[in-house]
Amino acid sequence: MNKLLKILGPILMLLFIVSCGGRDFVKSPVDEYITQFVDEQNFAIILEDMDVEGTFFKTYKHRYQVILEDSDGKPLDTKSEWKEVGEKFFWHNEGNLGMTLCYRKDGKLEKNVSPPGYQYVGNSKYGEFRTNNGTSFWAFYGQYMFMSHMFGMMNRPIYRNDYNTYRSGYYGSKGYYGPKTGGNHKYGTNSAGTRKSRPGFFNRRANRTGWGSSRGRSGFGGRGSGFGK
Repeated sequence: MNKLLKILGPILMLLFIVSCGGRDFVKSPVDEYITQFVDEQNFAIILEDMDVEGTFFKTYKHRYQVILEDSDGKPLDTKSEWKEVGEKFFWHNEGNLGMTLCYRKDGKLEKNVSPPGYQYVGNSKYGEFRTNNGTSFWAFYGQYMFMSHMFGMMNRPIYRNDYNTYRSGYYGSKGYYGPKTGGNHKYGTNSAGTRKSRPGFFNRRANRTGWGSSRGRSGFGGRGSGFGK
């Protein structure tokens, strides 16, 4: 009996570790991007899509929008292939669809989630704050107008007050999802803007049995606050 326990003990321990999420000790794709772009002064990783496959044995996946800059500082984006991620990392970012998971601007890395494109706001090279009917909002210059489409800002303008709130109370310390409207934040998975821009994701989530375990999860504010910690 003792001999059998000695043989089975390590095997049972390994199975226990895996079942408790031991695979999440592996670097996330975001950590891998940070390492890959260690020599880049400017880049951003946006959570473009996510999915759960399987019912009992599940596979968790992310797709990313990767933002790099050319020699003139013009942002260029590419979409990644589907990447398998750990279960804990997946649920940790359940509310971050469409959000910038991390970015580096002028050599400084920010690993707390933020609305897409916020790293360019306030930079006079790309645009300026303009006022209309007493409301101040960010506008890109003509040659950078494509960035409004790239970051989904056409239907979600960035107001100066919201951006000031981000810089003064959230940048460098915790994730920011914008102000609340009708019970939901302006950005993130549950926002009206994300539901409108990504109908395919919500249809898929509603029909995937693997998403069942996410039902009843409460809120998402404050999640996604850093990687590689």
